[in-house]
Amino acid sequence: MIRDFKFAFRQLFKAPGFTIAAATVLALGIGVNTAVFSLVNTLFFAPPSYARPHEMVQLFSQDKKDPKKCRGFSYPTYLDIRQQNTVFSDVMAFNLAFIGLGQKGDTRRAFSAVVTSNYFSVLGVPLARGRAFLPEEETPGHNAQVAIVSYSYWAKHDLDPGVLGSHLLINARSFRIVGITPKGFVGTMQILSPEVWLPMSVYDQVANDFNLDNKTTIDDRKGTQLRIMGRLKPGMTVAAAKPALQGLAANLEKAYPVEQKDQTFMTAPVSRNSVSNNPGAESGIEVIAPLLLGMAVVVLLVACLNLANMLLARATARRKEIAIRLALGGSRWRIIRQLLTEGFVLALLGGAGGLVLGLWSSDLLVASMRKLMPLDIVWLSGPSPAILAATFGFCLLGTLMFALGPALKISRRALVTDLKEHAGEDVVRRHWKFLPRHPLVVVQIAFSLALITAAALFIRGAGKAASVDTGLKPGASYVLEVDASLAGYEPKRAQELYRNLNARLAALPGVEHASVCSIVPFGMFELNRKVQRAGFNLAPDARPATAAESLAFDVSWNSVGADYFSTVGLPVVRGRAFTEAEATQPGPKVAIIDAVLAKKLWPDTDALGQRIQYAAANAPSAQGGEGGHVGGSADLSEGQKQEETVEVVGIAPATRHALFEKESAGGIYLPF
Repeated sequence: MIRDFKFAFRQLFKAPGFTIAAATVLALGIGVNTAVFSLVNTLFFAPPSYARPHEMVQLFSQDKKDPKKCRGFSYPTYLDIRQQNTVFSDVMAFNLAFIGLGQKGDTRRAFSAVVTSNYFSVLGVPLARGRAFLPEEETPGHNAQVAIVSYSYWAKHDLDPGVLGSHLLINARSFRIVGITPKGFVGTMQILSPEVWLPMSVYDQVANDFNLDNKTTIDDRKGTQLRIMGRLKPGMTVAAAKPALQGLAANLEKAYPVEQKDQTFMTAPVSRNSVSNNPGAESGIEVIAPLLLGMAVVVLLVACLNLANMLLARATARRKEIAIRLALGGSRWRIIRQLLTEGFVLALLGGAGGLVLGLWSSDLLVASMRKLMPLDIVWLSGPSPAILAATFGFCLLGTLMFALGPALKISRRALVTDLKEHAGEDVVRRHWKFLPRHPLVVVQIAFSLALITAAALFIRGAGKAASVDTGLKPGASYVLEVDASLAGYEPKRAQELYRNLNARLAALPGVEHASVCSIVPFGMFELNRKVQRAGFNLAPDARPATAAESLAFDVSWNSVGADYFSTVGLPVVRGRAFTEAEATQPGPKVAIIDAVLAKKLWPDTDALGQRIQYAAANAPSAQGGEGGHVGGSADLSEGQKQEETVEVVGIAPATRHALFEKESAGGIYLPF
């Protein structure tokens, strides 16, 4: 075998032009596969960064009347589950938040996790330096100003041991660093990792974008802010845990009939790529990943078909050598083995280039994602064992795809007879004039066309998504995102800051319109609220929807400035826009709704001048109506105050609020 490899190297070095061209073709094909595999492997196949992941499950609070609807937990409910459950060795709670991380006089947005004190112990992750949070540091009201930072944060400070015990500014407050996570730990999600972990006691200080629809404090039992993960006891299965968790939920519903009404508990595997409170919800990449892998394999196949044609063409120059070896008694298997060895050496050369190309391109992709996302993307660059094994597998697969067929054809003994009878002819070309090379070309063209067609469909889909009528006409608009809470501003000061910034922007030369808003259309976040006609009691269980006056509707919510509709090119079609006074001075509460919500709430009458109020946040939802979600909501609980009503003063056109939203489910705008 060693002699075969030596001979293969000599043969390839004799034809450097062919070798370089062939290795380049293979490097491109293998590089694409390596890059795609490295991303897919990290997202779906690489083991999580915590211990014994098969024991970990995520817990959800599920609506018994609407099993598709799940929600999070309050901190008091988490304590009850931790103390009373019989299926977990321990459970922990956490949630995510953006924070303002102050460094060297500047504040930048960073990703954080607010966790209970047993977060790291439940995950089985020992810290690289320092300590975990203490039990008293998670107690609401304690406001423990301590933090644990990620290894990547430490690496940005050159692994300085002095980082431990130092202070950093979070939302303009000083926090002492008490611990550093180990290298490679990314939390409960792959790639998207918090830079900072904070104790649960400071939750109310940092809750923001991820919790816009839940304004309760951390110690309020009506809250649904927290996610819970648990480690199953040894020998416990998910099936065996189900009745015990349902029994626990029933006991809590008896103890707290208002907060836990119609709620049961269920488990699901820990999501690797989603922050949703719904089990099974993923980011969408789980659908794209197999398609990307399939297209990458097609690229490799096209490259191998191209190389197979090159090998058949090169066989013309080697026909005498192979025929003589066969005539001297060399076995066909020996010839095939030698040709496969040459192909494998060629594949290794291409694989080495493909590995470098794949790692470089995946690093480049992640670097570009870092610029677009306000998150710390943890990407361990370099050839991991899985990537090396995959690249080697691509080399073996490529060898079989491009070398086996030509080797079988070239080594046939009929070539000896051909040489004797037609010594002056181009034997290989004459013998295979219609058989080997033309079919390979046809197949190569077919796969190439399939690949081009798929790429064209992607481009066409992207073009359609970019040109879809969203209802907005942004034109030459620019978005400036500001979150004053990350710099420690209280709400009133923040409102004043936003208005001052807006006024200064509007006064700039060349600026025609400027406005503030809480939610940027097609941004990272969307806020929904349940609204209903004012003055009506909701049906206890309106499934399917029957009457608009007895229903609550889950719609998009936004608070906007007086000039918002002119700024985004969304004219108010009926009624009027907001005035400056309505945003800055106390007075009657007003709202603008879109045409979809107007039709849902008042299908037979004019919506202008009507009044709307919010439904209970925990009201159950149901599907129904034309487009969007129609909620049949339970009555407001006894003692629970109905929110202020608002008057509809304008009707705006329906718009899309998210990239993958098929049509508007309705929207409401309030003065900023």
